[in-house]
Amino acid sequence: MIHPSLWFDAVCLIPLLAGLPFYTSRHEHDAQLWQERFASIAGPQARDGVSVLREEVANRAVKPLPAFLALWTSPAARPAGGAAESLDGLIAAVAEPSLLVSAMRDGSPHWNEADDRLFRSVRPALVAVLESLRAAGLADWWTEHAADDLGRRCEELSESFSAYDLVPLVEEHTGVSFDARAVELCVLRWAAPHGIRVTGTRFLTDIRYDADQVLNIAVHELLHPPWPKGHPAKDRLDALAADPFLAARFAGRDPAAGYNTWASYAEEDAAQALDQFLNTQLGRNTRGDPVTRWTEADGGMHVLALLLYDTLRRGGYDPAAGTYADFLARALPDASIWPRDLEARYLALTSAADLGLWVPACSSRTSARMIRPPAVVGNGANGGNGADDSPKPKAA
Repeated sequence: MIHPSLWFDAVCLIPLLAGLPFYTSRHEHDAQLWQERFASIAGPQARDGVSVLREEVANRAVKPLPAFLALWTSPAARPAGGAAESLDGLIAAVAEPSLLVSAMRDGSPHWNEADDRLFRSVRPALVAVLESLRAAGLADWWTEHAADDLGRRCEELSESFSAYDLVPLVEEHTGVSFDARAVELCVLRWAAPHGIRVTGTRFLTDIRYDADQVLNIAVHELLHPPWPKGHPAKDRLDALAADPFLAARFAGRDPAAGYNTWASYAEEDAAQALDQFLNTQLGRNTRGDPVTRWTEADGGMHVLALLLYDTLRRGGYDPAAGTYADFLARALPDASIWPRDLEARYLALTSAADLGLWVPACSSRTSARMIRPPAVVGNGANGGNGADDSPKPKAA
């Protein structure tokens, strides 16, 4: 299912109201328009609500504000009959004190106590902001200025991706099972620069991303996490936090990229290494050369992804022999596969830049899932979140 969603566009608009440069730089016209429109209608409680969300989520907790809000509101999100119905449903869900936190605790692998406390603490601020957006006419504005373009993009992407069955592919490689048997894609006006996985097999993408970028994001976001709960591969990756080279690169990361705990960084890089592998399994080359990808994306912080991908190559990873997590659990303690001097290996890889020559063979099961190559619109993407150098949405 591919469809527009004001539910998620509304929460992705909040970072623009908050004036966060990481987001306003991607949506300059809309940021200015909605800051002015919101200021003209919002009372003190709503204005304070924007400040609370910015300070508590983006600054104090150092979390990507749209991703956090989208995830924690997603358990109640359903395709709606119209924009006003969608926004009303969002406000009603957030206004109910226990609805979303209970659903997250009971049904999402992303739930944790710290984020639960954070969402509970900012929930009243979020209600106030959303109610003021409703009063400012967001539903009517979005219907007039965004909905038609989003609908056309959904039709284009539906045609492009009709050949792919991603859920079984990801289950085969990760050992993680999904209740839903297909991906749900919500196309938004204000998702950039992210591709955001929320609950289930639903993820969010930006109208400006080309088909290659959207497919990259879809595969990547389904890989969070790329192992079953309690798998020893996670413990192996957690232990790598003590490596001096990795620790130094992690300490020098860009906090705006959103990977601000070792666990989230290690999971992200493990997912990126596997999505590079699956990109070739799907018969595509939209990720490009691994060395170029990981020396450029997010300021070059994803050194672990390159080392893990190199380990897939050196260890001869074969999904027919076991899951990715099983492979990592075996490979990381093995000095013949996982180098003991990670900095030296990283420098050797980035100077030789030969990884792009390695294309793993597609299994017969994977090949059978690709009926035909999809239509490609524009250029491929680099990095986990996808570049957003395509044209800006049409200004209102």
